[in-house]
Amino acid sequence: MEVKQIKQELSQVEQIIGRALQALKNDDAAPRELTESVKELDGHARKAKQSQDERILVQCVEDMEAASDRARDAVERTIKIDAQTRSAVLEAHNKLSSLKHQLH
Repeated sequence: MEVKQIKQELSQVEQIIGRALQALKNDDAAPRELTESVKELDGHARKAKQSQDERILVQCVEDMEAASDRARDAVERTIKIDAQTRSAVLEAHNKLSSLKHQLH
């Protein structure tokens, strides 16, 4: 996969992360672990946005996928979480998992 394609995929993920961050601001039931994982995702997305190096982008995708695993796990353990939060976190996780598999 070319750098341009990776960055396009990550741009979509970044939008989803933005929705998750916004939903978390309004979600009193969200555990701290979830908020931290989504903020970590956002940090990796910002790093990836600035890079043109394929190796760095692949590493960012791997780091983001690991953070999205933690976020997904936190969502699944939290019963009273907001539907928008749940949806955005799971969508980001699915996109990142798919992208990681495409890269390997």
